[in-house]
Amino acid sequence: RPACITILCLARDAASRLPDGVGTRADICELIKESQYLVESTLENFDTQLNAIVSGALDRLHYEKDPCVKYDSDRKLWIYLHKKREITHSAWSEQGPNSIETNSWNPFKYLE
Repeated sequence: RPACITILCLARDAASRLPDGVGTRADICELIKESQYLVESTLENFDTQLNAIVSGALDRLHYEKDPCVKYDSDRKLWIYLHKKREITHSAWSEQGPNSIETNSWNPFKYLE
């Protein structure tokens, strides 16, 4: 896989594909399994390991400066917050501390 494809990218992508932008961690894990960048293992504890890794990734995404996901503890669901955003959104413009140049969701950030 390319170096710019991280578990954060996969978790963000999976969250963005949730129906109506809402789902459980298990739903996100199932969507991540569909990724072309993930080689599904035949290990018996693969699902447990993936669940733990995705849990950490969602927590990290939840605490970013401009979070793309939020956890609803009452309903125990993850909510994707950028569903209605367009690429021209001010938080994604080229100016500011949270621009495409500095934001972790930029897949080209570390390529030169």
